[in-house]
Amino acid sequence: MHTGMDFRQLEYFRAVVGAGSVSQAAKNLGMTQPPVSHAIAKLERELGVRLLERTAKGVHPTQAGLHLLATGERLIADRNRVVETLRLMGEGAVGDLHLGVEPMVINELIADVLAEFLEQAPGARVSLADVTPDVIVQRILAGELDMGCIPFGPHQFAGFVADGCDWRPILDIPIKLAVPRYRAAESHPGGRGWGRWILPARIPAFSGMPDAAEKALAGDPSFGALEVSTPQTALAFVAAGLGVAPVTERIAGRSDSVALLDPPSWLPPMQATLLWKRGSEVTPLMRRWIEATRTIAEHRRAIAP
Repeated sequence: MHTGMDFRQLEYFRAVVGAGSVSQAAKNLGMTQPPVSHAIAKLERELGVRLLERTAKGVHPTQAGLHLLATGERLIADRNRVVETLRLMGEGAVGDLHLGVEPMVINELIADVLAEFLEQAPGARVSLADVTPDVIVQRILAGELDMGCIPFGPHQFAGFVADGCDWRPILDIPIKLAVPRYRAAESHPGGRGWGRWILPARIPAFSGMPDAAEKALAGDPSFGALEVSTPQTALAFVAAGLGVAPVTERIAGRSDSVALLDPPSWLPPMQATLLWKRGSEVTPLMRRWIEATRTIAEHRRAIAP
């Protein structure tokens, strides 16, 4: 038999059993007696079974009533948990967040953002894919990642990235030029005459340092390029005297073999940018991540020299 049993009826039934009478249950619920009596009678009618024994001393549950009471308690508890979880999801406090993050950005920004985010939403589950920017874009467009963070500004995006993604620039990350320490006193206006530059690998989805270096140093006969996958790799080559490389102070750390100089003017700061698929839902959890990122970026700007 089809039943229209709902949580309101279950809660009334539970209140009646707990109070031992319909009239007392109604008072406890802040109601008059007729609606409660009507709801219980309707529930018994729909289920086709008597749920309460009515005596001069009040009411108590039948065997069927005891079964419904036990089952109903679990249903109500499950309902309350679902309602609470949905409320927390609406607040961006729980849920799953899948992020793609370029390794340099993790070191410069995302580690601090993650700490801020988890302090605000300790019940959230965050998965970080440590991959290159082109893979981040591919996985965002495929719906495999909710968001990504890359070290490129919108002016560096290829057309398909600009068309397929929404974005929010977050923070400029200053660049230094790492050179072998024994060459630190050399003067090379405009970056010319250094010889080999050790640069991040070229990525078709973005115009970056390799493109800028080739354009700026096109007339420099000493210029050559060695492409590497990570800035950490570049630093090892600089320390070995193989060339110079654009890096950040955080990545470079302290080294007896490497000196950090101001970069030529054509090598501007990297711009950390958040990306997500255009037209997709920006969930409360994503909004919380954006807000945590903004908070950390503002703090960085406030303490910048």
